[in-house]
Amino acid sequence: MGRLFLILFVSIASSVEAQNLHSALQLRNSHLWRGLEVATGIIYTGNVELSGANFYGGFWGGGDATGDYTEFNHYVGFHSVQSRLRFELWDIYNFSPGANYNNREYFNYTASETGRFWDFRSFYVLSNQFPLEVSWNAIVFGRDRNTDNTGNKYSYFASLAYPFLRKDDLVVSGRIGYVDALRTMGERHNFFASRSGLSEVSLIISKQVPIGSWRIPIGVWAMWNTVDQNAFLQFSVNVFSF
Repeated sequence: MGRLFLILFVSIASSVEAQNLHSALQLRNSHLWRGLEVATGIIYTGNVELSGANFYGGFWGGGDATGDYTEFNHYVGFHSVQSRLRFELWDIYNFSPGANYNNREYFNYTASETGRFWDFRSFYVLSNQFPLEVSWNAIVFGRDRNTDNTGNKYSYFASLAYPFLRKDDLVVSGRIGYVDALRTMGERHNFFASRSGLSEVSLIISKQVPIGSWRIPIGVWAMWNTVDQNAFLQFSVNVFSF
């Protein structure tokens, strides 16, 4: 499975025309994802991406100041000419020291043993006039297993997102996300929550703040998990991007 992902990544990198290199780095007080608080503290996340006319691929990593959180992912993707339709496949490996799964074998791609998972992502924006984003994402390989570790549950996250306020450098968006598993295998829990339901109700604010001759993007993200009765507040700042 690892070789398949590597071949796919190299094929995309070698086939794109007019390649462009992009990178970004963010600092934040937590790492939030689909109703989960993955890590807290002084968190840094960033990526390096090579993109062409329609295909792109890159690496995404994250960590914290204490070493309690470490993550390194690979991804490939495709977008339509106007970028209203996107498909991505992420190879995700969070090998934080306190993980309760296999966090010591980076290249282990055996489904019943690996600590990583493959996340398929799809996004569609209805129109420029009504920019509602419809997204469906599913874990198609890896540590999304049933309790007996005999099969993959194919947990999925389906969401709707809409930017309901755009004013100068200010954008305020809302998002709701529903989680479940395509194969429950007689169990209530899925990869994201203790049962199916709305695992994410989010209010996301982004704004560029002028500091001297610079304009620094900052963000505030409030997220509620109605399934597991949690709420989180994230602050972030973009250090650089190109």
